[in-house]
Amino acid sequence: MQLNAQQQAAQRNLSYLLAEKIGQRILSGEYPSGSILPGELELGEIYGVSRTAVREAVKMLAAKGMLLPRPRIGTRVMPSSSWNFLDQELLTWWLTRENFEHVKDHFLVLRNALEPQACLLTALHASDTDKAAINNLMHEMRELNSHFDRERWIRVDVQFHQQIYKASANPFLTSFSNLFNSVYQSYFRSVTGNEVVKLEQHQAIVDAILAGDAHGAYVACQGLLGIEGV
Repeated sequence: MQLNAQQQAAQRNLSYLLAEKIGQRILSGEYPSGSILPGELELGEIYGVSRTAVREAVKMLAAKGMLLPRPRIGTRVMPSSSWNFLDQELLTWWLTRENFEHVKDHFLVLRNALEPQACLLTALHASDTDKAAINNLMHEMRELNSHFDRERWIRVDVQFHQQIYKASANPFLTSFSNLFNSVYQSYFRSVTGNEVVKLEQHQAIVDAILAGDAHGAYVACQGLLGIEGV
């Protein structure tokens, strides 16, 4: 039977929700690497959906490297080394309260490697408009030092770092910032108490960027991140 547009949209949404549920179970280890998932009919009964929804959900997860459907063998859960952690949906599923500390540790390794380089490139390549945007965010941070608002600080802090990645003129760094926006927000929320965070270290980055001091921006960012040996 041919489905109309509304039914097709509902089917896609149902398949996505099922992919999310199965994906989270894979991420939690409930469906461990190397195991074979229940068949389409059984999965449909478990989750109360059609075989078509199951089939589409499996396709989604296979595209993310999480599953490998094989005829006459079944659908195998792939090892985490095959998963595409740069997939926005997979990253969102992974970033649960239970997994946050684990995700954060991996995120900080990547951030420590990339953000100082982004600051260096921004000092070299930022336009006057970029510099003005970064400086305006710094002014807003200083205002928050006098009249602190936690939610506003988190929002401004995220914007500050995203603006630096954007101003680096490196499309890969910009994409990193966009992809990990939800992780940045969750991380800043976890480290922000009832006062501004490392205000002078942020200012040191801005001063170096405005001066076009690439090395200074790199070192200032390392100082903000608490990287030893700076």
